Formats: sequence, C-alpha cells, structure tokens
Amino acid sequence: MQTHALTALKAVLSIAFLYYGLQKLGGFAPAVEMYERLGYGQAPRFMTGSAETLGALLLWWKGREVYAAILLTGTMVIGMSALLIYLGPPYFPVPYLLAACGFLMYAYRHQLPRPA
Repeated sequence: MQTHALTALKAVLSIAFLYYGLQKLGGFAPAVEMYERLGYGQAPRFMTGSAETLGALLLWWKGREVYAAILLTGTMVIGMSALLIYLGPPYFPVPYLLAACGFLMYAYRHQLPRPA
C-alpha cells in the first residue's frame, strides 16, 4: 500500500541520492577528495555513485521499491563504516539516510518473495 508519507520519503531520498550520486559520478572536488583520503583510488567513487543514482531511480519502479531500499541501505552501511573506520566526523547525513532506507526496506518487505 502506497501512502503519502512513503511517497514523500521516497521523494526526499531520491533527491538526496541523486544529488550525492551525481556528485560522485561527476567528479566534484569534495567527492574526489573524500575518496582520495580513503586511499583506495577512485573506482569506489564510481561504484558508490552508480549505486546511489540507480537506487534513487529504482525507488519509483512500482513493485520493486524493496530492492532499491536494499541497495541503498547496503550502500549506506558501507558508507557509515568507512566514515567510522577511516574518515571520522562529520557523519551528517549518513545515519539519517541509513535509517530512512532501513524504514523503506521494512515498509516494502511484502515485495520480497516468500520462501517455499
């Protein structure tokens, strides 16, 4: 069931993930600098930017929202881990995006196939 609150949350997350994903894919200086500080080169920046952009778009594919939420939640878990282990503060907005993606994953859990 699609409610106005879920639609609003999807819209906010789509805007946020398109913004951050396209920044990474576009090679904006803050994104490039952050991945340089990680020390793994720029390939993870392209993978993360692609996952964020794809996830933002998949949120609007009716009946497949749970898969977008799983992709974005996984991306945010990895992002939060990188912040905690390698980069340090500031953490904003990663914990909020992680919580919102987790909520969407829970809200759309009925779309997952049931085990036999």
